[in-house]
Amino acid sequence: MVPDAVFGLEYGANGAKKYRFFALEADRGTMPIERSKPGQSSYLGKLEGYSAVLAQQLHKTRWGIPNLLVLTLTTSAARASEIVNRLGTANAAFLFKAVDGGTLTSPAPKLLVEPWERAGHASFCIAESS
Repeated sequence: MVPDAVFGLEYGANGAKKYRFFALEADRGTMPIERSKPGQSSYLGKLEGYSAVLAQQLHKTRWGIPNLLVLTLTTSAARASEIVNRLGTANAAFLFKAVDGGTLTSPAPKLLVEPWERAGHASFCIAESS
C-alpha cells in the first residue's frame, strides 16, 4: 500500500513538542467503494489495508513514525457519506472530507482547520494538538 502523500505536523503544547503523522488518500471516485467478489480492488479494501497497518503497527516498524491518521479527500459529499456509513464504527484514525476537484491538486490550508468526519466517532480537527 502506497499513500498518495505522507506528512507530519508539529504541535506546541505546554512548552513541549508533539507530532502527528498522516497518510493522505486523494479519492477521485474511480474505484468502487465495495465489490461483491473478494480480491477485487475497492475503497473499503484499501481502508482494510490501512486497518492492518495500524493494528500491526507497521507504521512504526516499517515507516518509523509513532502514530498515523488516514485522511481521505474525495470530490463528492455523497461518496464521503457512503464510505463513512459503510464503515460503521470503524477505526477513529480514518478521517474524511469532500472537496472540489481542484483542491485535490492545489494547496488548501483550510483543510487543517476545518473538522474532518469520522465513522462512528466525533469529528476531528487536525490543527488541534489534543
